Amino acid sequence: MRKSTLALVAVALIVVGFVYWFEFKRTPAEKTKTNPSLFHFQPKDVDSVTFSPSGHTIVVNRQADGWQIAKPIETRADTRPIKNLLNDITLFHSTRTLTPTAKQLKTFGLDPPSLILRFRLKNGQQHQLKVGGPDFTGNSVYVQADQSTQVLLIPNTVVTDGDKTVAQLRDDSVLGISGGDVKSFDLKTPAGDIEAARSAGDQSHWTIEKPHKLPADTTVIQKLISNVSQTKLSTIVSENADQLARYGLEHPAISFAVHLKSGADRTLDLGRKKGDEFYARDTSRNMVFLVPASLSHQLDLNLFALRDKKLLRSLPADFTRIDYRAGALRFSCGVNNSGKWVMFQPASDKGKEVANWKVFNPLSSTDAKNIIASPPASLLAAVRHPAIVIDLTRTDGSKKTFRISHPAGDSVYVSVSDEPGLFQVAKGDIDSLVFKSASDILQ
Repeated sequence: MRKSTLALVAVALIVVGFVYWFEFKRTPAEKTKTNPSLFHFQPKDVDSVTFSPSGHTIVVNRQADGWQIAKPIETRADTRPIKNLLNDITLFHSTRTLTPTAKQLKTFGLDPPSLILRFRLKNGQQHQLKVGGPDFTGNSVYVQADQSTQVLLIPNTVVTDGDKTVAQLRDDSVLGISGGDVKSFDLKTPAGDIEAARSAGDQSHWTIEKPHKLPADTTVIQKLISNVSQTKLSTIVSENADQLARYGLEHPAISFAVHLKSGADRTLDLGRKKGDEFYARDTSRNMVFLVPASLSHQLDLNLFALRDKKLLRSLPADFTRIDYRAGALRFSCGVNNSGKWVMFQPASDKGKEVANWKVFNPLSSTDAKNIIASPPASLLAAVRHPAIVIDLTRTDGSKKTFRISHPAGDSVYVSVSDEPGLFQVAKGDIDSLVFKSASDILQ
């Protein structure tokens, strides 16, 4: 065997012996603690985290509605990496405990450490974690917690979650919200100002509050909020929002202000277009950024897009009577003492069971293709002299009246007694409401 080969073998044996000595052959003193935890606090106890990778320091502080970067800039932080890190340091247990000499700290990459993490708790306590190099497997790293001289071996996830730059820690969402956070919003577009809020009786539904109190199209609103919450800024143009006119943001074309359940407010302003993007700002952060043009299209909505377009949103159980008039045809039906829907008039069909769905289904399934807020005199005249009038009596005795015009091309126009505007609907959607006789709705 050559001398060079023998030398390589000797070096390999030395390395193996070193790893064995420091990672496997522990003294009895090192075995007294089995898999010790790093710290004895919980993620919720932490009020501030300082990240100190080589060459820079980042400080993040807990706020009522999330985390905020305080240094080197002030901006909202992405809660996910911070949450991941806090889970790491509170859940991880050491897989190995060593007590090296000061000279051996260099071997573990802890003199100096490549990363220092400091944690300030709500009760004022301070803790730190020094992170060194990886072990021979690459799956774990050497660390020292607080002032302990012991070296612990923990999963290297702490490096992935703790060795961050400002760009990686800052929140790159345009507004930093999730759909469930939003209690109400104010949308200002060239088409006007619209305010909407979650319905008081049912938080899963929305109501338009301005310019008129109207039922909202909950599906459209949920999609709108989801689009905003999921959109990421594409480029940071300036860390200072001090030249708003330059970006068309002094008087933004579109403004979307949300009021959160936490009590916080957030506003997204969109300015002028640049290529395929728009200048934008979140007014709670001192910066200007670019967003995809698709976000502008998603926000540029009018009242018709956001309001509920159905002629009827109530259930048959909310009513006790139907009165129908169309030319010479008249009939009335309703709930009898047994809770069944029966004919009241004409007398020839009195007491016979009726299929009330033949009236309720067309009304509740029809969506307007347009709602005219200020209809011209000609359309108002068309519903003043309608082809069909349907009165629905509610369980509380109040009435809801539908006045349906004669067809105008492939459309008809409908006025609904307790809603503003005139509904334009496809003639084919309500053809089934044209009855030839009262017996058409009998069971």
